[in-house]
Parts: sequence; structure tokens; C-alpha cells
Amino acid sequence: MEFQKQFDAIVEQHINSLPKDYLLVLQERFKNEGLAMMNDMLPQPLIAAMSAEAKYLLSENAKRRDITIKATGNTPRNFNVVNRDDIHEDGKLIPAFFKSEVLLNFLTFLNNNEPVHRIPYTPEEFIINNQQKTGDTHGWHWDDYTFALIWVIEAPKEGEGALVEYVPDTVWDKENPESGLKEVLESREIKSLYVPKDHCYFMKAGTTLHRVTPLNNDSRRTVVVFSYASEEDMSREISHETMGEIYEDNKELVGV
Repeated sequence: MEFQKQFDAIVEQHINSLPKDYLLVLQERFKNEGLAMMNDMLPQPLIAAMSAEAKYLLSENAKRRDITIKATGNTPRNFNVVNRDDIHEDGKLIPAFFKSEVLLNFLTFLNNNEPVHRIPYTPEEFIINNQQKTGDTHGWHWDDYTFALIWVIEAPKEGEGALVEYVPDTVWDKENPESGLKEVLESREIKSLYVPKDHCYFMKAGTTLHRVTPLNNDSRRTVVVFSYASEEDMSREISHETMGEIYEDNKELVGV
């Protein structure tokens, strides 16, 4: 608990030092676009420390996934993963980030002061994904919960793939996932965003169809994904079609 208090005190002091006008721009951007990117949610020493922790956890716990997910319209997942339990057991900063009331309040501010909650489903709280081979991708999908905060630990150079492509204000048709996906992609504009290392982006991931495009070479993209819930999420029944397939702890360890 003492560590958490120290973490929160450092983060609170940092966030309070950010210009109010800048924060209001981020809030407006999130309201209008369902996505806001920043590189200063944490002070630089904490960003560096969390990055080092994520890389260590990846080196010790990564498992390979090369699968197609039927529930999201037969879209591919080709990457290495570290599940929540391994992070919780061996990590310190990443769990502290998720537990932080200061950061939860900041995300609530970004969400136009509408409450953002920690999700009530432990396996999805935080995970690590890593693309490292040509063609590695995180295919089209919607998230189970309304919000995701994605920290980019490693990123390829611009032009080497691993772009975030997204279509906001869309609905996951779980009854007809393949035809529903096709309809969205054919009828809506696909937006694209390059996210450099040490940046994060807050996304309405439950209502934004999104993917990470394939790597064009053997570079690296590593992210820590934190999931958060809306007020509505807390009282509705949510299924978890993809989590077991991707993050269940029964695949071989891989070298990264």
C-alpha cells in the first residue's frame, strides 16, 4: 500500500503540472473522436521504469499466438502475449498503474467527467502484446469493455507497419460477426494513426472497431493494454469470447 501511495503522489503531482488548456483539448478530442493520444500522462522516469518492467515481463513470460478468432469475424492474431496473472505476480508498476485512483480520476476527466471504472473481470485488467515478426498483426476487433488505455512500449519506425486503424461509433454484431465486420469496413471511413514509443492512447474500444496493421519487417511493437469500464458496463452482462483463446495459460513459451 505504501508503494501505491508513493506512485499516486508522484502521478498526481505530475498531472497537476500539465497545462489546463492542453488537458481540455485532449478531453474534447476524446469526446469527438473516441481516441486521444498523449506522451506525458506519466513523468518520464515512470514511463521509462514501466517500459523496462514490461520488457522484462515479456522476456520471462511471453507465449506465442497464431490464431484466427471466429467471434470477431475470423480475424487474425499473430503476436506474443503475457497474461494478467503473470504481470500481477512478477510486476509492480503495471499493477500500480491499474490500481491508481489518481489515474482513474484522470481518465474520468478525459471522458467528459463521466465515470470510468476498473473492470470487474480480473483476466482482462491488463495484458501485454508484442508483434516482432513480419506479418504479425492484431486483427479487427471490438473490446469487451468500453475503454482501453494502450501504452506503447516499443514501436517500429513510421512506415514499417503496426498502424492503429479504427472506425469509431460502431457495434460488434456478435450474432453475425463476419458479415457485421464486412458491413462496417465497406460502409465507413477507416481512420489511421501511428503511435510512437512512450506514447499512450485512450480509446472507446468497445464501440470502436480497431486493429493493429501487420508489421512490414522484423521490427517490434510492444504494448501494455489496460481495460476500463463505463457505468453501464458495471451493471450489464458481458461475455468474453476472445480472452480465453488468446490469453489462456497453456501455450509454449517463446523467446522474444
